[in-house]
This record gives sequence, C-alpha cells and structure tokens, in this order.
Amino acid sequence: MKKVMKLIVMIVLMLCSACADTQESSAGPAITDGIYIFYTSDVHCGVDDNLGFAKLKALVNDTKAEHENVLLADLGDYVQGGTIGALTRGSAIIELMNAMEYDITTIGNHEFDYGTERLGELLDMAEFDITLCNADYTGNAKSIFADIPPYIIKDFNGVKVAFIGVLTPWVVTSSTPKYFMEGNQYVYGFANSDDGTELAEKVQSAVDAARSDHADYVILLSHLGSVQPLSPNDSISLIRRTRGIDAVLDGHSHSVIIGDRYPNADGEDVILSSVGTKMENAGELIIAPDGSIDTLLISEYNREDEQMRQAIDQENEALQEILSAEAGTLEFDLPITDENGIRIVRSRETTAGNFVADAFRYAGGTDAALVNGGGVRAALEQGTVTYGDLLNVMPFGNYLCTSECTGQQILDALEYCSKETQAITSFDGRAAGEFGAFLQVSGLKYTIDTSVDSGVRQDENGMMTSIEGERRVKDVYILQDGEYVPLDPAGRYTVASTEYVLTDSGDGNTAFKNSVPLIQNGTPDIQVLIDYLESLGAVPDSYRQAEGRITVK
Repeated sequence: MKKVMKLIVMIVLMLCSACADTQESSAGPAITDGIYIFYTSDVHCGVDDNLGFAKLKALVNDTKAEHENVLLADLGDYVQGGTIGALTRGSAIIELMNAMEYDITTIGNHEFDYGTERLGELLDMAEFDITLCNADYTGNAKSIFADIPPYIIKDFNGVKVAFIGVLTPWVVTSSTPKYFMEGNQYVYGFANSDDGTELAEKVQSAVDAARSDHADYVILLSHLGSVQPLSPNDSISLIRRTRGIDAVLDGHSHSVIIGDRYPNADGEDVILSSVGTKMENAGELIIAPDGSIDTLLISEYNREDEQMRQAIDQENEALQEILSAEAGTLEFDLPITDENGIRIVRSRETTAGNFVADAFRYAGGTDAALVNGGGVRAALEQGTVTYGDLLNVMPFGNYLCTSECTGQQILDALEYCSKETQAITSFDGRAAGEFGAFLQVSGLKYTIDTSVDSGVRQDENGMMTSIEGERRVKDVYILQDGEYVPLDPAGRYTVASTEYVLTDSGDGNTAFKNSVPLIQNGTPDIQVLIDYLESLGAVPDSYRQAEGRITVK
C-alpha cells in the first residue's frame, strides 16, 4: 500500500484544494457549479473528539451557503465505540446523525454489535438514506436489509451521482457470530470468498445497474479497509477487479489517506481516500464543473454550529442520567480486595473477577474466558448496581475478542500471568505478588505452586519469550459438558477476553500471538457486563464467595 499520510489543515471555507489529489473523469456532463461531498468514517461515538460534529456541521452549513450541491455521507462504524453508544444501544448516535443532517451512509461491522434486531431498529430511526450492496439473507423471517438498496442515486441539478455501500465480508467474525444466525444456521452472508471474486461480482453488479440507471458518476461508500491483512477483500483489491467506479471513500482500517490512485480493471485510475477514526479528519470530495475529482482532508475548523453543540451537550446530559440508572441489584458484595483491603484481584481468585470472566464467556459463547486482573478496577457493592458502577469495573473501553487456541497456549498464558504470585497476599500492610496480568478465569480451574520459581523468560521490552524448567501452574481443568476435565495441551479450545489480552500481548503476555482470531473488536466491555447482568436477572448465590477456580499453595 502506498504511504499513508495525514493532512492537517485549517480552512475557513473551501480552501486547500492545492493539497488534494485530482482525477480527470470522462463520466459526467458539464455542470455550472461543483458538487461537494463531505464524508466521515469510523466515528465510533467520537462525536465530540478532534474535529467533532459541531465544527463539521458549521463547515457543511457554510459550504451550503456558498454552493448548491452539497452532501454529507458516512462510511460506517458510528454507533459503537464509546459509553454513549453502549448505554443507549446506538440510539443517541443516530439522533445526533439526524441532527447533523447526514444524507447517506453505509453500514460498518460494528453497527451489528447490539444484535441484528437492534440494528433494524436503529436503521428505522435513521432519517438519512442507507445503501448496502453485498448483504444476502437466507432465513425464514424478513432481512433487516430488505428495504436497503444496493445503490442510491442523488441528482445534483441534472448530474446524477450514484452511491454504492459495501461492507467487509468478514463482518461475521469482526462482530458477534450469533447475531447472524437463526438457530444453528448462518442466515446472513456478505459475499465472502477467499479470492475476493464474490465481493467484486456483487459490487460490479451494483455499478452496472447504477450506470444503466443513467448515473454520471459512481462513488463507493466502502467499509472494507485498505491494509494488506484485509486482502483480497479490501478496497484496493476491489478497485483492481472492477470498472466504472470513479472514487472509493474507504473506512474500517482507520487509515488516513488524502487521495491515492489505483488502476481499475481497465487500467483507469480510481481515487481512494480514507479519514481515520474518531473524527480526526473529515473528508471532502469535489466534482468540479470540468468533471475532475479532488479529495482533501480536514482536521480543524474555526467555529462550531451552535445548534449541534447544544444537541451534543443534551445527549451528554442524558448519558449522565443513564449512568445513574439501575442496571440490577446485588444482595452481597463482589469485592476485588480481601478483608484487610489488599487488592487481591491481581493475585487471587475474586468474586468480582469471576463475574467479569463469566460475562465474557457468556458473550463469546466460548469454552473459557480470561480477564486480566488489572482490568477489573472496582468492586460491585450490595444494593443497586448502576450503569456507572459497571463502567467503574471496566473503564478502559476494551472490546470482546475470541480466539481458537491450543491447550498449550492457555497453559503458557496461565504460567506467565502467575509468575509474580506469592504464597502470601500482603507483607507489612502492603500487597505482595501483585501483577496486572494475573488472570481471572471462567470455565477453567488451576493450581499455582509458589514453591516453584518462575521459569518465564522475557526480552528487554518485557515480552515473554519462553518458559523454562518446572512449571508453577498445575492441575489445569477445563469445563466441558458441565464437568471439569483435564486440559489437553494438544486440544483446541475457544477463549474469550479483551483485545488487550488476546491480540495485543498486553502486559507482555505473548501466549496468544499465534492463536486463530474468531471475533475481533466485538462488543464493548461495558455492554458485555450489562448483557450478562440482564441475562441473570438476580445475581445467584454462587458469587457470594470464591469457587476454587484458582488455588494458590
């Protein structure tokens, strides 16, 4: 991929076109004024971050005051990624997008994170057009995409611009697989093939239909990403396999691209642009009267739209009310400390740790779950549990991930994360043997023998490189069909955790570096806790005390 660049610009109206990439188009008729298409992507609830919605709204309105043909689009992943999205299950973001007066969007993989039924409700709330060309449904009910067209044509004073939405075919594994199923069968598909041909055929069909519908220009609203690991179902590969597309506005990989050019199947250059994430940039595509296409990125503006600022502030005030609302009740405490106030969640089994780990195993539908003790930051106390209380337990905004791992990888992870554990939890009033990587578990039982010195070896950066000699972790069992059975080092198991543990080698734990990812960046951690608490109704007595999942001797 060509070098990704970031453009930092301050604009007052429509300056900076000298910083843009330009493509001559032979598609459209002459127009007396340009067409100005603003685009956002991967906002992930960051409506008040960086450039933010209020400044973008002012920019769009100022452009409308000067030009007649102005449109605002989004490329997906808007309703998830922040507390305001999780606690309103996306509705607050849709309301703010309505206030922004978005004209058209496509759907990102994280729009599915509250389930397909909820996504259908959010789509019904939207006052903007939505397009998606590569969703197929084979179930017995009505597809939530039944009324969403593969392309939408916007008419700008006689010039027709077609917008085609496309979603990563790997959405099933980058969200939560059960959301795409009815019973035990997958009923939603997104043109996933190992060589990328199925996706290219779907998109080409939509392009051909739009051209037959007299579209003068075709713009792809893409949530495919443009980095090599996503190949061959990425935007660059798609450009090379198709013809008739004038520009690809791309999301998903959080890349920052002003406007690179790639040849299509006929050797004609197609502009590819991407704005990053969390409103670090907005993009602007300009179709000039001579038919040329420019793209530029905008990271700052000199004023805010007052009405949009007020709308954001109102949603934030409403969020504070939600944080104080009741999520459930507890008849007993779920602590992370012992009776002396020593924080043992980083060295021993705790009931709060059990609750969180169970929530992740429930959400992931996995054999086991592992949660680093350093990520469980607060206890849940007897009485009313608010959404704010759950946010205090896991405040870092991590996401559910699942992987297929070998038993040996699980053993290595437990060994690494038990390397600091001591026979005592405190000395002279201070915690002993604390380690943020210490794993709270669900679906597993094991013993740590502190008489054995740790054989973990690390490099100069603190990353685990090997484990030598006798191991401290012994007698490891995994829950299978309701019974604990010995963990098989050669066996394969599914594990749920956060991306910090499973994909980011957090705290130096490299055990899962070569595991097979199943769900990546799935449900937000606070939503995992909310869903689990709701599923329980009343928290059972089994959480009153530690169950013996982790024995330290």
